[in-house]
Amino acid sequence: MKPLLSSLFLIAFALHNQFAFAEQTANPQRIVVSGGSITEIIYALDEQQRVIGVDSTSVFPVQAKAKPQIGYVRRISAEGVLSLNPDLVIGEADTGPKKVVEQLKQTGINLVILNENDNLAGIENKIKNIAELLGVADKGDKLAQSLQLDRTALSYLLKQTTTKPRVLFVLSVRNSQPIVAGAGTSADELIRAAGGDNIAAGMITNWKSLSSEATLALNPDVIITMGRHGDDPQLELAKLAHFKFSNAVKNGQVHSFDGSYLLGMGPRTPQAVVELAHTLHPQAQLPQGYHYRFASSANDAVAQLSEH
Repeated sequence: MKPLLSSLFLIAFALHNQFAFAEQTANPQRIVVSGGSITEIIYALDEQQRVIGVDSTSVFPVQAKAKPQIGYVRRISAEGVLSLNPDLVIGEADTGPKKVVEQLKQTGINLVILNENDNLAGIENKIKNIAELLGVADKGDKLAQSLQLDRTALSYLLKQTTTKPRVLFVLSVRNSQPIVAGAGTSADELIRAAGGDNIAAGMITNWKSLSSEATLALNPDVIITMGRHGDDPQLELAKLAHFKFSNAVKNGQVHSFDGSYLLGMGPRTPQAVVELAHTLHPQAQLPQGYHYRFASSANDAVAQLSEH
């Protein structure tokens, strides 16, 4: 859309909002979401029928991908959002760009950006906040409380451990260079929560590429990668000079996790951390009766539905 037409569209929508949103509903029925974990939470609350648009990170459950798209979470389209005529827009803290967020605010649309730190400890609060926005606080309390099963299982498992495996988290490989998790990343938090030692944290902050020399010096015992859950990434990493002589590759300790499952900071993440901890500490036992309730990937979710 050309700049002039875009501005006219926003002005017209703002004028419309003076009437349409004079009283903002406490029970929104047309919700647009910017952020995969928010979409996942709304589906877990069984309120997905209200969602009329999502961003491209909303990949779980797979049904969410069929919703109208508003762009990538950090590059959403104001016109795309407003064209859906939502009565509530919920965005994660990294929703952007800032210019678009300001444009949406100026229209008077009912916009809520979740600015709290998006971390493992805050997942229950995020669930409750979203449930309150939807007017289903009881459902939010129930879903949040259910995650205590995973918190308890993690504590039980870690009490049996005495060592911290040396872990390297590889997000992706670009131009034959691995992008790894340093200090201050979500992966760093989750490795520590699962009883591991993120060996890149003492070298780098945030997500950065590592040279083959630096990676060889780290020599991780375990490598965690992103991909479809259950994939075998060992052959691919073994081709890189960075990893082929590492203890992780030599001992078959390269493991793949689905990105939205482990890093999404949604209702499945506490379970994913339990699974990560069990991967890092295979000799430890899970509590009797504990089982993985949530699908570890969109493909697994589809498979579970087909079985029923």
